[in-house]
Amino acid sequence: MAPDIRLDQYVQRKVNRHGKEYFFFRKVTKGIEARISLPHPFDDGYRLAYNTAWQQVFGVSPEEPSTGQSVKDLCIRHEASAAFFGLASASKYMRRRALGLLTERFGQFEAFEIRPLHMQALYDSISKNPPTANRIFDDVSKIFSWGVPRGFSTINPAAHLDRIQSGESYEPWPTWALEKFIAQGQWHMTRALLMALYTGQRRGDVLAMTFQDIRDGVWHLSQGKTGNKVPVSLHPIAQTIVDDEWEWGKSQSIIDPKRPVLRNSRGNAWGSGFGASWNKEMLRLNLKGQTPRLTYHGLRTTNATLIASAVAQNPEKFGGIERVQSLLGHHSKRMSEHYARRAKTEHLNNDSVLLIPDFGNPLGNLGNPKATKTPSA
Repeated sequence: MAPDIRLDQYVQRKVNRHGKEYFFFRKVTKGIEARISLPHPFDDGYRLAYNTAWQQVFGVSPEEPSTGQSVKDLCIRHEASAAFFGLASASKYMRRRALGLLTERFGQFEAFEIRPLHMQALYDSISKNPPTANRIFDDVSKIFSWGVPRGFSTINPAAHLDRIQSGESYEPWPTWALEKFIAQGQWHMTRALLMALYTGQRRGDVLAMTFQDIRDGVWHLSQGKTGNKVPVSLHPIAQTIVDDEWEWGKSQSIIDPKRPVLRNSRGNAWGSGFGASWNKEMLRLNLKGQTPRLTYHGLRTTNATLIASAVAQNPEKFGGIERVQSLLGHHSKRMSEHYARRAKTEHLNNDSVLLIPDFGNPLGNLGNPKATKTPSA
């Protein structure tokens, strides 16, 4: 336990001769001691245990006077900010998880008291599932970064932590796998694949794309993960899907520019069930368990690698790393350089295209719902 963070009122810390820490709620009233064991302040359940102990000793809930600069205040203000409301729905869900975690563990502490060692302890406590822990801490870091210029703290204590590399595979898809999915996939899943492949954007952004975001063949995207403003020129195949989906809406008397472009087999916007549907389709097509591991995010990697390959072959014409960065919307050059290195290493040969080639016959088999029997909306 760090000595520079204050304990809650009536909480005491003891260390035995073996170095093990113990925490307890202690209050002496008229010579009578009340002593209640508590979890470590960084552990799940600490706040509930503390509030329960207070209730047991005093018979009322603990008062929570605020200076306006606590971690709880930071979380409340961030959730009410334009930065939060500008996130995609899926990103809001993950941001709320991070806000809830911070409020639970550190809500009553002053934000300026939180140091990297406290954030490292918090990260370590949830790191049994590294991909989830890393995703949550991406948001934790953004929350503190948002708070720095607003006077909550002078540093971002979650910025430079020792994280566990999750080993997630985001390898590009081989051509045979793309062609199989396009040729044999169900229409609603094939369209989701094609939009990711031909835009190079993340799943949350692809599924949240609406018709009003698209003007003159350009998708005006505010990325859910980074918040970057990225104009994405639509590949003809992606534009064909957009046009076809708009025509479907007109045929169903659904004229709503705010409607997401992509829909599920029932004609509704995709919700939390996309991941399960994607896994089911991958199993049906026998694409699970392949090497390299095929993931939805790998479609973005496929797009990025092909862009980087074309740019690397003629940087004078296409603008080098800055071109990759602008097309993909990466906040820094690090990820753009990563894709460029991959392209150089693998010696890809795509002289005839800049962005990405056509795979299979997507225009002939555009995941067209007219070609299969599907429920009407």
